[in-house]
Amino acid sequence: MRTVFRVSAGVGVAVMAVAATGFALAGCASRGGAGAGYGTELYGAESAEAAIGRFLDAARLRDYAAMARLFGTDDGPAERRWGRAETEQRMFVLAGLLASSDFELRPNAVSGSGGASRWLVDLTGTRTGAVRVPFFTVSDGNRWFVERIGTEGLRTP
Repeated sequence: MRTVFRVSAGVGVAVMAVAATGFALAGCASRGGAGAGYGTELYGAESAEAAIGRFLDAARLRDYAAMARLFGTDDGPAERRWGRAETEQRMFVLAGLLASSDFELRPNAVSGSGGASRWLVDLTGTRTGAVRVPFFTVSDGNRWFVERIGTEGLRTP
């Protein structure tokens, strides 16, 4: 038995118009709109603490695009090297590991050259319980990025 769905021409055109508008708006949101690009506040954060905090908030919300804008090196955002799709796929994996109910940044005396620094973050409510995770941040001279995360303690037990 075959089921056939019939849609009038007017409804079909309306559905296609709404879908096209949705795709266009999604494209603007993921690119930050016309004229937005690297060097604006779209990427990175104003401090190392803000980069880590926003990154973890985005991981909790599973906002992979927001995570990607905060992940990078002293050369700038990671998506310039990996591309948007691959960067967001990597953020998908990190979000699964880092999603927590709460976090607390711990000052750490370890600093590197060029403003790089290491932070310890206490995560509670992760899938492996409470863990302490090292975060490495770096600045490109204007904005701060999460460069590396020590995920060893976050793996499945």
